[in-house]
Amino acid sequence: MRHETLQTVRGMRDLMPEDVWKLRFVESNARRLAELYGYEEVITPIIEHYELLAAKIGEETRKRMYVFVDLGGRKVALRPEFTASIARLFITKLAAAPKPIRLFSFGSLYRYDEPQLGRYREFWQANYELIGSSKPEADAEILCLTNDFLKNLGLRNYIIKINHIGILRGILSHEGIPEDKQNAIMQALDKRNWSEAISLAKSFGVNNECLETLEKLIGIRGYEKASFIKEVSDAVKAYPEAISALENFRETLELLERTSLKIQFYFEAGFARGLEYYTGIIFETYVPELDIAICGGGRYDRLIESFGGGMVPAIGVAFGVDRIILAMEKQGISLPKPQRERVLVIPTNSKLLPEAIKASNVLRENGISSEVEVMGRSLSRALSDGSRRGVTYAIIIGPREISEGKVILRDMREKIQEKVKIEDLPVKIRSKSSFKGG
Repeated sequence: MRHETLQTVRGMRDLMPEDVWKLRFVESNARRLAELYGYEEVITPIIEHYELLAAKIGEETRKRMYVFVDLGGRKVALRPEFTASIARLFITKLAAAPKPIRLFSFGSLYRYDEPQLGRYREFWQANYELIGSSKPEADAEILCLTNDFLKNLGLRNYIIKINHIGILRGILSHEGIPEDKQNAIMQALDKRNWSEAISLAKSFGVNNECLETLEKLIGIRGYEKASFIKEVSDAVKAYPEAISALENFRETLELLERTSLKIQFYFEAGFARGLEYYTGIIFETYVPELDIAICGGGRYDRLIESFGGGMVPAIGVAFGVDRIILAMEKQGISLPKPQRERVLVIPTNSKLLPEAIKASNVLRENGISSEVEVMGRSLSRALSDGSRRGVTYAIIIGPREISEGKVILRDMREKIQEKVKIEDLPVKIRSKSSFKGG
């Protein structure tokens, strides 16, 4: 076999035990938050029909999907994000359910991006969707959840960059720009290519007044809500749909203010996201130590309708687990290690193996992790190996002790040992661990 075939495919990773622990730590926090907010977990397939995933994903992401034809001749793809699958699930399984519907997902996603810091071709997300409400309180809930997620992990100084895409779309719709051409402009804005966005708008036939308005919006940004709202309001006063979108944005922001939550927003009127299905509030979160977003989301009131499911408003947020772990590491946040005892059961000769297995079963039945020495090592070598691997207790099975119904319990950290009855092992180990605060 060629050497290169033993390497992971570019952009993919083997997750070692330490990596898995970090992933599961964030996952457990994500799942706990879902329970606190009333979001129920669903699991959707990794593979979906290409047409479903490609419909509103955005041109850049569409180009980076893993697409193939299966053995049945169907064109399918690995999911590049969760929302399209959730919309399909809603239409087929939950359309008649009482609203709102709160759904949580956690899993791997796939995009053929250029691998770099915090970006992989297989990556993990925690995803929350609130379906059925178009109210500002639904937007506020998702933003509160976002803040809680990051705060509970100990992240500091994060900023939520935020805008309302309805302002930009309201202007372009007023000028008669069709949705597909609007999407091209949004893609340029997403990449912060301001001049390209203006050039595209000009090539699509918008008038000079509209171009001036777009240029003004691109320059409006900052941390102060009041000045942002005023500047945008002055800029879009000729566009009724944009004014309506701005009013909706203001209502959500004022609702959050009245809750006294301390959320640091950065307002940017020219901010857009690459996904084509957004209709309202959009946002991304950054920490100072990274120049990539660690989470993002927004409102998508027409996605379900575009799939044939009727007009159902919705908003969601997705957290990039790999990036969040990276952000935690950059900020020096220590993830707690698993608190458990590791017990190694060592028979002093092969005839005592059945007794070693019996002793380990007693421990496991009482919820204590235990391993049996299976390499045929001598006692001294087994103890030395156990010490290197972080074993906290060794149970030595010797013929004299077994004849008395006992074993030797060795504390690997304190280097002390004592004889203990087999049936007393669980209580003895727990009492020692409790005394040490383990």
